[in-house]
Amino acid sequence: MLTLSRFRLLNTIVPAATIGVLFECFLHHRHDYAGHFLGGYGATLAVFMIWMRELSSPQFSVWAMRGNFALYVFCILLGVGTEATIFRIAKFDEIDFCNQSLGAVVAALVALSFAGKAKPPVREFDYGLIAGIAFLGAGGCFAVA
Repeated sequence: MLTLSRFRLLNTIVPAATIGVLFECFLHHRHDYAGHFLGGYGATLAVFMIWMRELSSPQFSVWAMRGNFALYVFCILLGVGTEATIFRIAKFDEIDFCNQSLGAVVAALVALSFAGKAKPPVREFDYGLIAGIAFLGAGGCFAVA
């Protein structure tokens, strides 16, 4: 039986893995496209999991939904900053930025499955954080391949 806890864990893994596989199937000549998508997804998911985990129960019922858009915009701007500074090997690549942003959009939508009136157990955020770190690592591996 699929419990809400298992649904949330699958929800952190399946969408990004599916889209990553589609990137590889159709754009296999450019592994960095999948890498930037997975990196953007993983980093944004990790930020959301840390932020939601640290909210108190009364704050969670209000800010888990309200803060989603602001945190998503923050993550996009962080992607702009990293693409323009840290990863500026050749030039600012708009396609890489677009793929990072697509990953961030998917992560923000996944984070909505954690939002609600009652705060889920802390371990669910920890599992989401682990998934985010794993996708960020996988994205780094694909981006340099």
